[in-house]
Amino acid sequence: MQKFLRNYLHLIVICVLFIPLNLIAKGDPVWLKAEYRLVNYPTDKFLTAYQVAVNVPSENKSDRLAQLKLDAKKELAENVSVQIESVSKTEIANASGASYENFKQNSTSFSNVNLSGLHQMDYYDEKRAILYTFIYIEIKELLSINRKRVSEANQKIKTLKNQIDNYISSENIIAAKKTIRKVIPIFREVEELYAVSITLGDKIDLNYNEFINYQTEIEKTNKELLNTHISSVDELANDIASIINDQVQLSNQTLRVDNFTFEDTKMGSKLSMKLHALLTSKLSSQSKFRVLDATNATTKFELQGTIWEEGESLRVLSILRDKESGNIQGGSESKILKKKLGDTPFKPDNLDYALKVQGLITSNQSNNQGLSLDVITNKGNKSPIYEKGEIMSLYVKVNRPCKVRFIYHLADGTKVLLLDNYEITAQQVNQMVKVSQEFECYPPFGVETLQVFAKTGSNFKPLSTSEDQGYYFIQDDIETINNVNRQFSDLEQEVAFSEKRLLITTLPAN
Repeated sequence: MQKFLRNYLHLIVICVLFIPLNLIAKGDPVWLKAEYRLVNYPTDKFLTAYQVAVNVPSENKSDRLAQLKLDAKKELAENVSVQIESVSKTEIANASGASYENFKQNSTSFSNVNLSGLHQMDYYDEKRAILYTFIYIEIKELLSINRKRVSEANQKIKTLKNQIDNYISSENIIAAKKTIRKVIPIFREVEELYAVSITLGDKIDLNYNEFINYQTEIEKTNKELLNTHISSVDELANDIASIINDQVQLSNQTLRVDNFTFEDTKMGSKLSMKLHALLTSKLSSQSKFRVLDATNATTKFELQGTIWEEGESLRVLSILRDKESGNIQGGSESKILKKKLGDTPFKPDNLDYALKVQGLITSNQSNNQGLSLDVITNKGNKSPIYEKGEIMSLYVKVNRPCKVRFIYHLADGTKVLLLDNYEITAQQVNQMVKVSQEFECYPPFGVETLQVFAKTGSNFKPLSTSEDQGYYFIQDDIETINNVNRQFSDLEQEVAFSEKRLLITTLPAN
């Protein structure tokens, strides 16, 4: 039997009740009405997110509102990140003069971008114990804020560069190295600001070349100061952990370490898994961090990274981010020769085919339409990796009653309809709904994709499937699958819709 197709699935669905417009009482704020938000905060001029929580007692209002705000900020950041992935070469060149390759390398870790200047309106209906929040920012305002932040950050970089040069002139090499480590998070911050601004259409000169010149000179200096070469994956993990530890002044901070992925693919590898284990161990052994499980939603920080192939070497970039604020608190850059990896692959075996599949899956993908959807596994949702024999469980979070469809794309191209029209009802608000299946990792191995679609109203239109031993294999091609799931009849014009994809890497056991 194909992999991840055993009768063991644990699916927990947490649903927040959808409040129809006709339940909005007279005297309630006008922004509770969807038509008001669409007219006054049009999507071509604003970034917006609307969240609702029900059964909220007054004593829990503050805590629940804080969580709603985080959920809304996450939705905004994810929508911008999707746009960053689709930015074209022409748009980048016209906006900044930066090369396409440089932009992609410096923007692919921004899955949770920090959007400054957000405005918030909230309302608590004490009688019905319903809490509403609406977060928004005018794109024009955000771009203005970003230009100011870029200017301030470039000034900081210039000041730190002068300090580095002075330390080197006085032969204070230790101080020079420490200052270089201070500037790395600012590099990541500026890269993120450029990525967001260019993606949202800022055509004003952002002085990207000035930033690149500073970055290139400091990186050259850093390379000259290094008197050791990284000769193993263990030493690579040591280098990353040492830099990150130096950048956090507090102690005993909770941290989630994500799998580092290959370039801009969000795909893992054997090196990703090995590096994750080493980083978890090394960061846990210091007093600065307590590394928690990938599914833990309460961590203070998250560490993400990408691995870039550069000739005979690999360039490994990392970002340490404060989850609540979205601010970049640290980061690292390391290099290792590919020959030092031994027989550890640093990219997926089925990379070319997996990229082709991702191109088909993401074609014509749109932002969420009034429905919030989150999908995780028992190993998190940031490029999880499973070895042969391991069990995968799935969890889904939505914000209103809906139907959910799960489609799994195996490494060999087989497509399986895992679960169809799973109904989340209004009566299941804040309850865990268990679906009794799990999936065991089994060949073929490589990068695979879980597509999850959710919609309100009627069932999804049927797909062409064939049954084999209780499993439904999809005969339609990916383009047809997307069309069926993303398009609705004229009678469903008011349907709310969302989709998520989760890239999962499967590997043979050690």
